[in-house]
Amino acid sequence: MKTKLLLACILTITLITAKAQWNSYQYFDGADTNYTYDSFEIFLDDDTNNIWQIGKPQKMLFDSAATFPNAIITDTINDYLTNNTSSFIIPISHFDWSWGVFAIQWSQKLDLEKKEDGAIIEFLVDSIEGWQNVFNNPYVYNFYGFDENNRDTLNSGEYAFSGTDSVWRDIWLCFEYSFIEIYDTVYFRYTFKSDSIENNKEGWMMDNFMGHITFIHTVKNDEQTEYLHIYPSPTDGIVHIEAEKLQEYHIIESIQLININGEIIKRYGRSPTKFYIDISDQENGLYYLRVNTNIKSETVPVLLFKN
Repeated sequence: MKTKLLLACILTITLITAKAQWNSYQYFDGADTNYTYDSFEIFLDDDTNNIWQIGKPQKMLFDSAATFPNAIITDTINDYLTNNTSSFIIPISHFDWSWGVFAIQWSQKLDLEKKEDGAIIEFLVDSIEGWQNVFNNPYVYNFYGFDENNRDTLNSGEYAFSGTDSVWRDIWLCFEYSFIEIYDTVYFRYTFKSDSIENNKEGWMMDNFMGHITFIHTVKNDEQTEYLHIYPSPTDGIVHIEAEKLQEYHIIESIQLININGEIIKRYGRSPTKFYIDISDQENGLYYLRVNTNIKSETVPVLLFKN
């Protein structure tokens, strides 16, 4: 099978053991549809109204899979239903490495009513409460490959893909491996959601899922001269925290926001070394951010100034 790689220089390690799933894949071609040591297992919601199907696309816009013959699609033949919420879940288990970037990758097409109907992607781990939307999420290392015109906020307030894109897009969703490696399982949920208006749209089609570890970071960073880069200051609320990239296990163990009286007013737990926090709920003034990693601790002043 051919995999369209966006980063030709990425070194991918394949760990083929009973406990690892690198490279894991799901191309829906028959050979990998059933779970094996190197394939994703797909769990379709058993709700009778779930319109996700695995099969050969037979629509006007969605007329073929990315790789023959099958894809996962919101109904292989019919336009999607109104007032419908349909999901499937991919669990990824047994993380046996210690550093790098974990990427889950897939190809997709969209045909959704703009702002009304959406394609929602979430993840779930033990340390964070509830399902987390991958858009605008500080725990996500990088998320790219899609047309920015399809990145939207639905009228319901949810971040989602929306609108139409008839081109196969290679989507990359990346996490720092040191952040997720302690979890037995990370769950990814893909949810299609429509409102009450019939629009004769075809929905959401995906194919060629892959999961792998990379050792070349998927974000191009300027050379970092200090161990911790905390910016901007002054800020109107969002504070970015970036630790030096190391070729070893590396994690932020805790973050504390401290006021000028030395009082800890906010605490954050285990976080990736590329992270951000929002302090816009505090009063204007000088604060200190104490960042504790598994390597060292530093305290940095941050000035909050909201107009």
